[in-house]
Amino acid sequence: MEVLTNEMCPQGSTEWLSLREGAITGTKLGKYFAKDRKAEFGFDLGKPNLTFYETLAERLTVGSGDDGEESEGLGSSRERGHDLEPIAIDEAEFRLGKKFIRGGVWRFSNSHLCSPDGYTEDLTEAIEIKCLSSARHIKAILENEAPSEYFAQFMNYFNNPKLERLYVALYDPRFIDERYQLKIFIYERKDWEEEIKTAQELATAINEKLNDYIEHISNGDYL
Repeated sequence: MEVLTNEMCPQGSTEWLSLREGAITGTKLGKYFAKDRKAEFGFDLGKPNLTFYETLAERLTVGSGDDGEESEGLGSSRERGHDLEPIAIDEAEFRLGKKFIRGGVWRFSNSHLCSPDGYTEDLTEAIEIKCLSSARHIKAILENEAPSEYFAQFMNYFNNPKLERLYVALYDPRFIDERYQLKIFIYERKDWEEEIKTAQELATAINEKLNDYIEHISNGDYL
């Protein structure tokens, strides 16, 4: 595994984007086998849906908005997450009593990457930051589970053979009660061996399929 520090490959830079283009990343991996991110329909009093959590979040926050909406002058959800990430890592470091090297790329192969938000110097621990809509944030806290649509992304971190623990930190400073602004979930390698293996096999299979298509396209087989 090749480690590219943030100094070598700044997150969001042209080189960083170029590396990710056409490669299997944790974000993409999740879209291959996780449920549709828009699959929460209907209403079940036994298991509140997202609409319920949106209404709940409106009562617990100041200036909250769902994904893609502007909030607190920070723009879209993606822009808000980018702006809040450094603050979120600061808060997580304080809570955990740890220091993380921020950004960079872990290149497992030329076609398989991970873009960690932070990691310890010895590579045994890492952190993934999620600045979600307030609805999804409080949903995760109340259900005591990080959003399942990102599960494959979390497992992708463990392609780093030294990684033993991943912290998934959800951060939303819009909650009036500061106790709910930061929630940290912990994933231990020993608890997810089968899922990690499945994610690795999936990444390999997808890459082989992509290469197969590229070969046929290059040969003009579809013309």
